[in-house]
Amino acid sequence: MIKKATLHPSRIGCPSLPGTMKGIVMSIGGVKDVAIVYEERSLLVTFDDAATSVEAIVKKIGEETGIAMGSDIRGGEDRGATC
Repeated sequence: MIKKATLHPSRIGCPSLPGTMKGIVMSIGGVKDVAIVYEERSLLVTFDDAATSVEAIVKKIGEETGIAMGSDIRGGEDRGATC
């Protein structure tokens, strides 16, 4: 099923960081789209939960950037994932 998760980075200050995070997330199989919402300091991720999970997405961002994430999931359970 296609779901949407809003990810809230613990920091997003560097101008290149949102684009870097978008590239990381788009490289994950099952991710369909990533929108950066600068005003809310968040990423809106559309993904197929048969191929990946919000936990896997958050983990990948954490491994690549060292940034912790909070999340809100639409169409699924909010587990408040952090990495």
